[in-house]
Amino acid sequence: MRKNALIVVLLFTMLVAGRAQMPPQQAMKLEDVQKALSLVDKPMSVPDKYKAGFEAINAKDTLAMLTFVSSDFMEGRDTGSRGYAIAADYVASLFKMWGIKPGGDMPQARMAFRMGGARGGAPAAPAERSYFQEFALQTTSDVQSSMSLEVAKGASVKTRTFQSGVDYQAGFGRGGGATGSLTAPVVFVGYGIQEPSIGWDELKGLNLKGKVVLVLTEAPGKNDPNSPFNAKKELKDKYFPAGGDMAAMAMARPRAGGPARFNKLAEIQKQGPAAILQISNTPEDAAAYRAMSAYPFTHPSDERPITRQPRVSMSIPGAAGGMGGGPAGMVAAMSVTRSMADAILEGTGKTVDELKAQIETTKKPASMDLAGTRITTTTTAKTGLIRAANVIGWIEGSDPILKNEFVVIGGHFDHNGIWEDYIWNGADDNASGSVGVMNIARAMAANPIKPKRSIVFALWTGEEKGLLGSRYYTLNPTFPMDKTIGYLNYDMISRPYDQATIARTMQRYNVPGAEELVKKIRAPWFATVSLTEGTSFADLTREMNKYVGLDLALTFNALGEGSGGSDHSSFAQVKKPFVYYMAAMTSDYHQPTDSVEKVSGELIAKISKMGYLTIFEFADR
Repeated sequence: MRKNALIVVLLFTMLVAGRAQMPPQQAMKLEDVQKALSLVDKPMSVPDKYKAGFEAINAKDTLAMLTFVSSDFMEGRDTGSRGYAIAADYVASLFKMWGIKPGGDMPQARMAFRMGGARGGAPAAPAERSYFQEFALQTTSDVQSSMSLEVAKGASVKTRTFQSGVDYQAGFGRGGGATGSLTAPVVFVGYGIQEPSIGWDELKGLNLKGKVVLVLTEAPGKNDPNSPFNAKKELKDKYFPAGGDMAAMAMARPRAGGPARFNKLAEIQKQGPAAILQISNTPEDAAAYRAMSAYPFTHPSDERPITRQPRVSMSIPGAAGGMGGGPAGMVAAMSVTRSMADAILEGTGKTVDELKAQIETTKKPASMDLAGTRITTTTTAKTGLIRAANVIGWIEGSDPILKNEFVVIGGHFDHNGIWEDYIWNGADDNASGSVGVMNIARAMAANPIKPKRSIVFALWTGEEKGLLGSRYYTLNPTFPMDKTIGYLNYDMISRPYDQATIARTMQRYNVPGAEELVKKIRAPWFATVSLTEGTSFADLTREMNKYVGLDLALTFNALGEGSGGSDHSSFAQVKKPFVYYMAAMTSDYHQPTDSVEKVSGELIAKISKMGYLTIFEFADR
């Protein structure tokens, strides 16, 4: 909080697109608006069944806990850091004081996460579970890569070397830290699109396994009204999303809280390529070179000085794909310049733009194996291991049979740490959601009536590094996943919408007949709720909002869907239904300016009350 960092406008825009929880931008009907909105301005008195716990949640105590968790002394709660360990001990002490049972490791699994470890000669404590689920993470830093090309024509062989950051841009993925060399043949797949609705298939008959795939972004005929990809609005929105080519290159980033954004790379990934090289559909390299180039000087603003924080990625060692922020088996996708692509295509006698023109003119694929062409990639990095921990507590259910089933309430506890004298306090992201989980834990403990099923309270580590804590839990649960019936997620629940943002957001709901309904939405009490369709979460959200008084926008996901940048995704991947609350995204997102004085304790308390009532009833049915 001592200094502010430069806002990178483009990055922020992409992150908002990746994490904002509003419904997908499709035309709505009146019944869709009525289904999506839950608006309550005069809440009713809460039933006695929930009352004691409900009244235990208040803005004053919420802000008190949030102030400690997001203070400078927590040093940004980076995964595996001293600040995170102190904050985790703080939560564990509150859980114990409130009567929340420890739900972490059994004694033999503990790794002495807290600072100092066990003291020699001290008497052994009675065997009991810990409040911490501890595990190792692999760190990867100082990644360096190079790429060489070999093109054979008859008896002659031409070689060339390319450099990361000059000829190509390696992905920013949080991977498993793989190093070494790989040599593979190359296949050109054009735009790499399979679209049965128009009879288009550029992957037909190709074997991509173990090969380097060269692919154009977007789709053919971007500016051609006669292109089949412009013929229908749904195809145009799918292949030419708002935001231009940069957004298309980021199509691999799914949107949280709704149907995943179209990702043509996912189909290529399924065929097991060794690597994917993307060429921009825009016929110029100027933007790519500009993005990769470094300033020879800097002009830091007095308000937002520039920081150059070193990049360190983390992954779960031994897990499939490293579980480092992408699906198992996913390979790196790298953006390459046109000059590099032309060098790779030299054996065909055509440039990438000539092949692009051929595809768009003939409206037929030009995919092919590039005979005699091989690429070798070499990667080096520094790797190591750190110890991390989720914080887990639980309350046993009241029914002698149903108490063996569990509902998990979670939010990520980590943030982006400290660098030099910058501290990323993460008050909104996600001390607010963590305190929301703590609020519900305290409320459940204070309420004399307990739900029939058991409730697990989890504060995840490593979300900012790739959902690592929640993914580790789903792989190594401390309570059986086959007995886990649902999950509630909190992420960034403290910042109210302003009038300008709410006005833009409400444009989606401006359909005939919905005008009066939309006018009732109040920016300070507006939040989004993503949930699994076909469960009771939607009905419970509307029912329990009668006692809270929020204005909520609901989005619906099929079971198993819900990809995105928060921990609900980990539970969606193992087909657990979820409900996920989020408030406004602001320009303080992932900045040192995300500090406690900007949050609304009242908003956190209201959203906490919503979660308390919803999960209580969900677990009691």
